[in-house]
Amino acid sequence: MKIGVIGGGSIGLLVARYLCENHDVTVYVRRNQQKQKLNDHGLFLSSLLTPCRVKALLTNELNEEECVIVCVKQPEVGPVLALLSNLNLNEKTPLIFLQNGMGHIELIHDSKQPVYLGIVTHGALRKSDHIVTHSGKGLIKVANFSGGGENLSTIVQQLNSKQFPFQIETNWEKVLAEKLVINAVINPLTAIFEVPNGEILRNTHLMVLAKELCRESCSILQLDFMDQWNHVQTVVTNTKENVSSMWKDLKERKKTENEAISGYLVKKTNSAIPYTTFVYNSMKALEVKKGINE
Repeated sequence: MKIGVIGGGSIGLLVARYLCENHDVTVYVRRNQQKQKLNDHGLFLSSLLTPCRVKALLTNELNEEECVIVCVKQPEVGPVLALLSNLNLNEKTPLIFLQNGMGHIELIHDSKQPVYLGIVTHGALRKSDHIVTHSGKGLIKVANFSGGGENLSTIVQQLNSKQFPFQIETNWEKVLAEKLVINAVINPLTAIFEVPNGEILRNTHLMVLAKELCRESCSILQLDFMDQWNHVQTVVTNTKENVSSMWKDLKERKKTENEAISGYLVKKTNSAIPYTTFVYNSMKALEVKKGINE
């Protein structure tokens, strides 16, 4: 299958690297330098010596694909959708969105293409423009948003492999909500306190904050607190050495996904959620401090 992966970050590179084993993959990136590196050297998984040959183009050079997987972060979803709209992409081309948070939901309602929403439970770290580390094995869960269940089944059958599994889910809202809880706990705490994920359970005071963030998120999203807290602890344990994407973005002075994670929860309720409101405003303050533009 001809697959376009939009986004040359850690998840985009990880997805492209595994899918290129069995598919014709083009990676669409923002910078010409990354495009050149991928075309010249191929895409490396850091644990393997042999690269996978992918084609790399700039995002504004998007070609017709049989499937497009959008792996950009939340602040970039709007511009990508505008680009897809302007390019008159085939109305039957499925779009799979793999983002943290739920801020992109309101943006995709008007898409002419069939849309599927997913989450990634893998750990990944981009080492360079053409090298990615697979830092934690997981899977990709995908659910139908506006594309039809039968079509999704066909797509997932083609994408799924033993090394890089895809799994069909029936309820996109529940899938994204459960991932949102994890992000709403881990991302802001690790970014604000500048610690790897595992410190959330090692430091008893951070764990108190984590529990309250989890409790507030579950209350808003109508999820069972104990189920989700157990899930958060499992993820923290399995990714204990990892640097969260939000902390990494802050260090690199990039716009974070704060609005789509904590901001989404703050805007979704009129109830008092003091812990979530605090980390939301703390992240906003840190972005201002580091000169990160709105």
